[in-house]
Amino acid sequence: MSTVHVIRHAQASMFAADYDQLSARGCEQARTLGVVLTQRFAAADRPGFDAVYSGPARRHEHTASLARESFASAELGFPEPIVLAGFDEHDGQALVEAALPQLSQDQPGAAKLATQAMDTTLEPRQRAKAWQLLFEAIMRRWLRGELELEGVESWPSFHQRVREAFGTVRANAKGEVALFTSVGPTAVVLHEVLGLPPERAFEQAWRLYNTAITRVVYSGDRMTLDGFNEVAHLPLRDWTHR
Repeated sequence: MSTVHVIRHAQASMFAADYDQLSARGCEQARTLGVVLTQRFAAADRPGFDAVYSGPARRHEHTASLARESFASAELGFPEPIVLAGFDEHDGQALVEAALPQLSQDQPGAAKLATQAMDTTLEPRQRAKAWQLLFEAIMRRWLRGELELEGVESWPSFHQRVREAFGTVRANAKGEVALFTSVGPTAVVLHEVLGLPPERAFEQAWRLYNTAITRVVYSGDRMTLDGFNEVAHLPLRDWTHR
């Protein structure tokens, strides 16, 4: 049996010009993740990770790089990450921008949420809440195939590429495996492992904290969820969703 540790990236830069960059807190979260995992492997007299994979986003690769530092210092295994494009997140910003006109026709409150999310005079927490409510409303329609959006990746396409990437990991990596990715691909993993409906899988994945670990034990085609959204490696003050 092998185990893949599906790790959500550390905190990125919400509402910044470049979201795909770890915040100062995110960098600290990633380093703490590495330190604690190193301690766990060392305490169990285990050699570290046998394989490491990453999505292509900078926040994925940077999280892996910072976590790797502690493994290197302890001379434990943390191979150079193999980047798989299939583990990239879907473009949530493009999805919201393209879908908002359609949603606003049916739900007048959607435009208000969009305005609040973009209002720099509001507290970041208020803006994040407005964004999340708007995003969830659009995502549910996206998952149901109710949106026809030119140039935006569809749910079937997203699902297929993540599913194929997940299959590549299971076919080629054995032992202890790390995978650094985002909420969306983790939702697909939950969908595949537990047989959850897509909407339910995403509802669960939206609860993922930054650097949270979700473990899947696998052997051949058999897969079992062995842990979900673990953040015991972080102090409570660093439990962040965005």
